[in-house]
Amino acid sequence: MKKKKAPTVYDVADLAGVSPSTVSRFLNRTTYVSNEKSQNIEQAIKSLGYKPNLHLPEQQKRRSMTIGVLVQHPDSPFTSRILNDMEKVFIAQGYTMAIATGHWQRNLAAHALEYLYNSKVDGLIIVTGNLTDEQILRYAEELPIIAVGYELNAKNVRSINVDNVLGGYIATLHLLQQGHANIAHIKGLSSQPDAQARFEGYKRALSEAGIKVMPRLVKQGDFSSETGYQKTIELIDSKVHFSALFAANDQTAYGAIKALKDRGYRIPEDVSVIGFDDLPTSQYFTPSLTTLRQPIEEIGEVCAHSLLNLLSGQCYEARLPPIDLVVRQSTKSLFAAQRVASL
Repeated sequence: MKKKKAPTVYDVADLAGVSPSTVSRFLNRTTYVSNEKSQNIEQAIKSLGYKPNLHLPEQQKRRSMTIGVLVQHPDSPFTSRILNDMEKVFIAQGYTMAIATGHWQRNLAAHALEYLYNSKVDGLIIVTGNLTDEQILRYAEELPIIAVGYELNAKNVRSINVDNVLGGYIATLHLLQQGHANIAHIKGLSSQPDAQARFEGYKRALSEAGIKVMPRLVKQGDFSSETGYQKTIELIDSKVHFSALFAANDQTAYGAIKALKDRGYRIPEDVSVIGFDDLPTSQYFTPSLTTLRQPIEEIGEVCAHSLLNLLSGQCYEARLPPIDLVVRQSTKSLFAAQRVASL
């Protein structure tokens, strides 16, 4: 009696209505397979009595279906938005996220990166920070990496950036065009490239207007509302005159506006304030905040799609929408006030 031939992957694929490579991916978990196809494959395996050989060569890596994400401040609304939109893309493709925090400290970020690597993640996304290029490239030898806020493009690495110099320039130019010449600036974290770039834009706009940067009008901040408040109080107490203030981000602007109000200043009648990010709360702030809108939602989605394409070996050109000026109630033209006064 002729022995019945054991079913093969090709038999399973034929019955399930998928390709043999899809069956292989399902069995080895080397990439995502949709729920519908997975169910069809499972039913075909059961119906045929197929027994897969799961003893893979040691060099063939199975995917954990987990993506490591390194962030600096998980409580930040900016970070939360990016993570939420990133997660939507990954969940739809069957991936989960492992999140670690660097707290803006290079040694903690390096430790968090090592933790994620040891967690056997399939790829890494680094959302800003102050890691060196060498640190990132070392891990890129083993894993695909998407780096937000870095200028690094190499094998297995893609950088995603917004033009923060242009953003800082547009913010300052908006105030200049409203007639302000004495424009204060509260910078972001000194170790953060985004903060330095926005400061460069501030200086460039003033220089083009023929205005020298006054060191007394520039304060070192850290992107927090608390420090925004403190540094604005320092500006007021120093008796230096300013009619406008450019905050490195919206949270800094929130603190600055509260400090000005606490000292009896009206916004924008006495001082105009502009932020950077356009967080969801900025349009509901009192007064509603004029700011530069970063494509926060798009950043999360682009990061996720870029990493998925790196994992699959496909080429994906990351494109973000440009930064937009969003004019609301916290800035006011001095020219209009001068015309009213002359009547």
